[in-house]
Amino acid sequence: MHDHAGLWCVEGVWEGQLEITQYECLEGGEDCCRFRPAGTINAGTGSAGSLIPPHEYHTIRNASDDAIAISLHIYQAPITCCSIFERLEGDRYRRSARELSIDNDA
Repeated sequence: MHDHAGLWCVEGVWEGQLEITQYECLEGGEDCCRFRPAGTINAGTGSAGSLIPPHEYHTIRNASDDAIAISLHIYQAPITCCSIFERLEGDRYRRSARELSIDNDA
């Protein structure tokens, strides 16, 4: 699970299908948080959605084991970091920072 560092985001599926599960933050902390699943959607080719803080916590995965899925994400501002959340037990998760970068050689 991850967040978008407080930035809104519009996401669209270009090809394939994605499974997106949103989470509700029950209790936030510096190192440990509590979450509960708030719903899962299957987004297919041509679908679009948004993530607007504070409802930005989610997992996203390719719904297929053998087909490619391509999505486009447009953020409010450059996103250089986010938090990831590792499940501990029950509804408790450990927060850690993840630095992000852009490959300028592409």
